[in-house]
Amino acid sequence: MPRPDNEESVVFDLVEDNGPGDAPDAGFDTDPDAAGPRPALLSRLPRPSRRTWMIAAAVVAAVAVTGVSVDLVRDHRRAELMRTSSIGVASLAGPPEETWTVPFDVPAGQDSGMSRDPEMVVMDGLLVLPPASTQDYRVDSPGAMFAALPGFTGIVAIDPGSGEVAWRVPVEENPVCGPAGYDASVSAEVLVCVHGPADAREVLAIAPDGTTRSRPADLAEGEQVFPAPDGMVVRTVRTGDPIGHIACDESGNCPPRSLDEGRSLLVTAEDAGTGAERWTSTVEFDPTFSDSCLMLPEGVASSSDDPVTDPDLTTVDVGAESVTVGGCGVSATLSADGVRLDLAADATSQAWVTELGSGRFAVQGLARETVVVDAAGNPLQTLDGWAQSGVTSPDAPDDLWFVTQPSGSGVSAVREDGSVAWTEQHGTRVTLAGRDVVVVDRGKRLVGLDRATGAELWTWTNDDPRGLANFRTLTDGETAAVQYLPNDGTAKGVLVALDLATGEELWDVPTAGTAVAVDGHLVEFTSTAVRGLG
Repeated sequence: MPRPDNEESVVFDLVEDNGPGDAPDAGFDTDPDAAGPRPALLSRLPRPSRRTWMIAAAVVAAVAVTGVSVDLVRDHRRAELMRTSSIGVASLAGPPEETWTVPFDVPAGQDSGMSRDPEMVVMDGLLVLPPASTQDYRVDSPGAMFAALPGFTGIVAIDPGSGEVAWRVPVEENPVCGPAGYDASVSAEVLVCVHGPADAREVLAIAPDGTTRSRPADLAEGEQVFPAPDGMVVRTVRTGDPIGHIACDESGNCPPRSLDEGRSLLVTAEDAGTGAERWTSTVEFDPTFSDSCLMLPEGVASSSDDPVTDPDLTTVDVGAESVTVGGCGVSATLSADGVRLDLAADATSQAWVTELGSGRFAVQGLARETVVVDAAGNPLQTLDGWAQSGVTSPDAPDDLWFVTQPSGSGVSAVREDGSVAWTEQHGTRVTLAGRDVVVVDRGKRLVGLDRATGAELWTWTNDDPRGLANFRTLTDGETAAVQYLPNDGTAKGVLVALDLATGEELWDVPTAGTAVAVDGHLVEFTSTAVRGLG
């Protein structure tokens, strides 16, 4: 059998017991020839061998490597989690720099400093940009005038990590696409576009890989068709006998200030690819002020020039999980299954519906309270004030609602059972609800509050002399990247990174446009291009 490494033995000197009556000198030797007791020698500890030192060093190294590995795994998991959120960035450890650029087909122009987020949707991790359109999300009456926006002439899908254009889909005139949003918060399995001349509109369904399916819209007289969520389109048509436009006559008699009669709106949802009907809903006409029914005659650029009332004026706005119809005397928000969501609020007043994600909606009326409902319209929670949405870090617990107080100032953190955890009296809104820290905007200052208690942890002051306003906040779970833009409407601003735990400013970089998070990557839109920031 092999013998282990030699180690020095523990050596003891054997001595006779001096007996309980003897009292040796503690710890000192005596002359061996002298009479008297001799104390026992202390044991001599072994000196660690080379093998022992190597084992100990390996253990220390293993512990260090394990610690690093745990940190790497934790960072990787956090980065993957951030990819699931429209405000999540994989890492904000250092100031971002441009890594790629894709120029727009239609830039805003060299002299234009204006910029904003274009319409966008995330499909299987790709940033998909519908075409720049003068219609800007809605089909309005002929002759309505809008400024053209910078962007692409067709539909373009971009890999947000590399800037590679994954695919392009051309479109015809007057394209309207959805679902889409302005902050990368909308994800979809199918992007639906309606395009082509008024008498030959086409429905185009686009999959995440760029494959398409197209069919004629086959519109009946007075009917319109709009893109909708969940791979649908919705058709709208007024029911009953036509009323026709109402204009000022030769004697100067103009339409009345209010309209007491009008036609209800029939909304029909159908599969964009096949045309199969999914549901129908009728929105009844309510007496309304004629201001909501105004259209402009062709070639007129100002509403002060001979306004015309269109009793059939209809608009449709598309969300990720809902469709909102509006216009002359009609207003309703329907879920993707056709359920009326706005009816959860006070029936005597107009209601606004905000998507909260995960099949939940905030319904807010004039009663200064929020009713949270599910996709079936069932009330889940009633909050005293207006619920804030879209600011929660993906690593944060889902245990609090953040509500603007009924007075219009101050923010309350409300538990699921309706009790108030804490109130921030001076804040205007929550810019980020993190895992441990909630960041609240106080105008020129940002304040970090303990999520559990509301206690103030830190304060950061925006001392930029240009009077920048907080536009958007992104996060990697440990850092908040806050974008500030000038109040004059230009997009030349700054992106400031703050440590969420301490409020320390880590870095800041100027921005030429607006920044969004797509699949964990930082993307910026300028007036001439879309850029990757890594």
